[in-house]
Amino acid sequence: MLYYLPSCNFTAAHKETSAVIRKYLREKHNVETGACCRAMKNRLQAGDEVLQNCQNCTWIMQENRPDIPQESLYEFLLEDETFPWPDYHGERITVQDCLRAAEKPAERQAVRIMLERMNMVPVELPENRENTRFCGTWRYEPVSPANRRDEPQRCAWVDARGWITPVEPQEKQRLMQEWVKQYETDRVAVYCNSCLKGVLLGGADGVHVLDLAFAGMMK
Repeated sequence: MLYYLPSCNFTAAHKETSAVIRKYLREKHNVETGACCRAMKNRLQAGDEVLQNCQNCTWIMQENRPDIPQESLYEFLLEDETFPWPDYHGERITVQDCLRAAEKPAERQAVRIMLERMNMVPVELPENRENTRFCGTWRYEPVSPANRRDEPQRCAWVDARGWITPVEPQEKQRLMQEWVKQYETDRVAVYCNSCLKGVLLGGADGVHVLDLAFAGMMK
């Protein structure tokens, strides 16, 4: 069975888009929407596969169910020959890569191809792809107890690299405001929940790639 893990954070922040994605995957591809990854890791069986759109969901599944193949929703949509890509008429849009996707070259590339199929022009930052240090608000908030419990090895790996430095809210906003000064386009495309929170906190016009892709299906 192919399951879609909708991401609790993505669903909360993008309710309409999330509902449209679930409906589209069910009706067009017979993909079942799963529950939260923390529950699904104990429900999946041999032979199941998952689609994901969340960096943390990916890490939790990798650590707890390495036997279950994963693919990003971005890659899956590119394989869909009937997907109705909207047309953004050549809009230039900055691509904000995610630190936690450093090990996912296929996902990063899929995001760029998606933008091109929507008739957008991806604009690269000097620090991009696997070289980015950016993960929005994630780097400046304490690791949650739930993540310590469900992905202890990955959390230890992150700790060893010194990626997390909790700061006060005002300092977090200042850091994000400094980061977004480098953007030269009107909008910034992201594919990570924490990255989007950071871009918006910094005052830039961030938009999730899935919001762009499914905009034409909204009522």
